Amino acid sequence: MVVHTKVTVGVPVFNGATTLCRAVESILRQTYSDCSVHISDNASTDETAEVARALANQYRNVIFTHHPTSLGPAGNFRFVLQQAETEYFMWLAADDYIEPTYVERTLAALEAGPTLVACVSRVRFVRSDGSTRLASGTDPLLADPAANLAVYLSDPSYNARFYSLYRTVALRRAFPPSHFHGFDWAVAAGTLLYGKHAEIPDILMVRDETPLENYMRAVPNDNHSMIARVFPLLPMTRDLIFRQKMPITSQILKALLYINIQKHMEYMGMWHPFYMKLTRPIWLFWRRNVSWRLVSKTSKNEYDV
Repeated sequence: MVVHTKVTVGVPVFNGATTLCRAVESILRQTYSDCSVHISDNASTDETAEVARALANQYRNVIFTHHPTSLGPAGNFRFVLQQAETEYFMWLAADDYIEPTYVERTLAALEAGPTLVACVSRVRFVRSDGSTRLASGTDPLLADPAANLAVYLSDPSYNARFYSLYRTVALRRAFPPSHFHGFDWAVAAGTLLYGKHAEIPDILMVRDETPLENYMRAVPNDNHSMIARVFPLLPMTRDLIFRQKMPITSQILKALLYINIQKHMEYMGMWHPFYMKLTRPIWLFWRRNVSWRLVSKTSKNEYDV
């Protein structure tokens, strides 16, 4: 392990044998060359362990841990974060990759901005058919915590900022102790209690796009109570308000109402379409007259670097 590095990149993986090499090698090709890489295999059933072990044997700054039983969806992300001994930390999904200057430029932004707690670049999504699109949701959040949270919670989107480079201490404080649907939104939101988020305005990360319906299919496994399935973001909301003690302002409450209702509609639309048909007039009124009034906006400024 490289002890003088400032940066650890955690690579949580499950059945990622076909893409793991690409992800790890994109870290090893960084212009900031002293990253420590920790691959954590969450009880894969393919050749992931063999690929990861070969990488760890080949590169002195790659650590590999194999878990014989699953740690759960959030558990593997928590594990690599807990192992980090560096000032800065980021995750990289095993099916994503970063361009060579990602770490150098995000690290430079954090070190130049003491009020910053996270920095992400712009992100390109690749769909299953090979087409691409620019990800939303990486805009800088540079106001006070309450304003930043209102903007972020209005539209967490695909949450590409979850793969920011973070100050490790703040990230550990934000990470929830148990898994629930939208835990990654709780993490990103929680870090805003400790500082601001910057954006590198160049595309330095490429991610595989997960269809939105896959997230809704995961809700019954993510949330165990009926009410938490019908309202998938209820556990996340509870974590932010009671554990993380997020400030409660009218704009934050509006944002939480907006995303909770939106996810309720998505879940019921997939699992209970007859309910959505019966209540269609209510949701038409919601979309046309209410939902757009609850959303907070932001704009780019000084930390576009």
